[in-house]
Amino acid sequence: MADHSAIIITRDTLRAVGLKHILGNLFSIKAVIAKSLVEGFEQFDLVIVDEFNCLSHLDALIPQKNKTIILATGNADKYLSWHHIDCSDGEDGIVETIAAILKDLRQNNSVQSGLSTREIDVLRLVAQGMTNKEIADKLSISINTVLTHRKNISAKLGIKSVSGLCIYAMMNGIIH
Repeated sequence: MADHSAIIITRDTLRAVGLKHILGNLFSIKAVIAKSLVEGFEQFDLVIVDEFNCLSHLDALIPQKNKTIILATGNADKYLSWHHIDCSDGEDGIVETIAAILKDLRQNNSVQSGLSTREIDVLRLVAQGMTNKEIADKLSISINTVLTHRKNISAKLGIKSVSGLCIYAMMNGIIH
């Protein structure tokens, strides 16, 4: 995940600094630290959040679930459906867990949709209710190019309806 970014959202500064160090030095991921959920957090490639902030902002995090890691203390079994790090593990265990999560995220993101960056841009705007002309104007492309992107998106995802595309975009953190 070189050249990727992460936000670490935790009230525990020491834990945040340690994770920032691990991510930067071992995984080449640029990380920033926040004490609570900040506007624009969904723009980061990875969201690492403590249990308190996760529970406090669950509605905002659910659409970002595929790129969110929960910092759990002790009984992490309750987060089995989420990526999680058991902070009571030793340093080697935490590094191994992060490596496994990053590998899983890379595989899921490449297999998940196969959408190009521009197709994701078009999908985001479709899900926001824009017309083809509005999308073309916003992205400075022709309407025919928008139509081609929409056709490719539908073919790749197997979703033909706008409502289906909206649901997909929400569930995969493309819109919130």
